[in-house]
Amino acid sequence: MKEFEIIKKAIKNAGKKIFLKGSKEINLKGEYDYFTNTDLNCEKYLISKIKKYFPEDEILSEETCNTTKLQNRVWIIDPIDGTHNYANGLKECGIQIAFFDKNEVKFSVIYLPYYNELYSCVKGDGVRLNGREIKIMRDIPLGRSLIEMCTLTHEEKVKKISLNCLNEIHKKILEVRIVGCGCCEFINMINKNFGAYVLIRQEICKWDLLPGLFMCQESNLSTSNKIYKGFEYCIVANNKTILNYIERKVRKCILEVN
Repeated sequence: MKEFEIIKKAIKNAGKKIFLKGSKEINLKGEYDYFTNTDLNCEKYLISKIKKYFPEDEILSEETCNTTKLQNRVWIIDPIDGTHNYANGLKECGIQIAFFDKNEVKFSVIYLPYYNELYSCVKGDGVRLNGREIKIMRDIPLGRSLIEMCTLTHEEKVKKISLNCLNEIHKKILEVRIVGCGCCEFINMINKNFGAYVLIRQEICKWDLLPGLFMCQESNLSTSNKIYKGFEYCIVANNKTILNYIERKVRKCILEVN
């Protein structure tokens, strides 16, 4: 697929030529959120490469094209996922892109420049790391599970749901990890021995969600992405037993704040 080959090359170039140079400017875009000059430069570079070959395609990206609807051909771009990690010297951050066409994601690519790891997935072909197919460990028991929870938001109700959910599930699992980067957390589900990843928001941004969720679905992991009582949650689990247990707890905690 021409689109797939072009974006794999572009995302690696963005990582090596822009991302790895670091950031010189940090700009606030909310009381508890910011972006760097590298976010903008990576996004600009990737959009320019896409438009060079596919000028009629639409772009949905975090910094400059964040209102585009998912219809027709759309490229979904997160130029730096884990910006707070990136700006503070942590290596758990990356670039991620998904391509949407005919009402579904056709492929996605996640690049972790600090580790030179390129994860790629075309629908029906599994997930590959630097070109080699990844084999996933199956049937991790709940009691031995490491559970990833997305960074706690400053939205009070969502924070309360997340904290209550952690308290609910902690007694049944091994431990909890908060990485602070969605693409790394999705990748951990595919390439590490994690039991589940839990993301709860009032609305989950498509650029945060779709590249990694698509890879997890194509890896035949158990997933649930739903809107419930005014909140959106995404759960990826190693198996259905873990998924069902965590989903019950998430929905219970959502009900308690309504």
